[in-house]
Amino acid sequence: MATYDRKDKFYHKAKKEGYLSRAAYKLIEIDTKYKLFRKGMKVLDCGAAPGGWSQVALEKIGSGGKAIGVDLDEIKGIHSPNFISLVGDITLDEVIEKLLTISNRYDLVISDIAPNTIGVRDADHYNSYELVMIVLSLVKKCLDDGGSFIFKLFEGELRSKLVKELKGFFKHVYTFKPVATRKGSMELYIIAKGFIKNNLIES
Repeated sequence: MATYDRKDKFYHKAKKEGYLSRAAYKLIEIDTKYKLFRKGMKVLDCGAAPGGWSQVALEKIGSGGKAIGVDLDEIKGIHSPNFISLVGDITLDEVIEKLLTISNRYDLVISDIAPNTIGVRDADHYNSYELVMIVLSLVKKCLDDGGSFIFKLFEGELRSKLVKELKGFFKHVYTFKPVATRKGSMELYIIAKGFIKNNLIES
């Protein structure tokens, strides 16, 4: 089995620049290409720990925005008044209810959430897909009209089915693999822009 260097150049870059994870550079690259953030946005970060994506979101949305990060682990390295760390399992109804109590409308939902991998590609892909579908059910409830959804998916046969479904209620759907993705990784990112709430209601 191929190995990779956990402490690669993006790891060291993150340490130097104060990001809580190397994954921050993936989101920066995605936003550079697809222009997802704007000042004053309300952002929900699913699977947020250790906090790299939430840090990037807070930089992008500015002092007038708000970011909510939800994860099984508390995010301890962010001390912004515009950030809320919610500890909980996003697959549980009570955690989703808490998120919707904090806000029932978000401009952007970002998700770097991933299952525990077992090294079997088909199983890891399916488990990743199942997690994405849980987050997508939340997105359908809380994303504002015209909003966007970015998420990680482990590559596999269900990707085309998922992209087709997203195209039913988003104007634009893209797939992208950032440079900061580790070599040989199964992960890719799907960017869905321009949520059409009426299409969801009518379907």
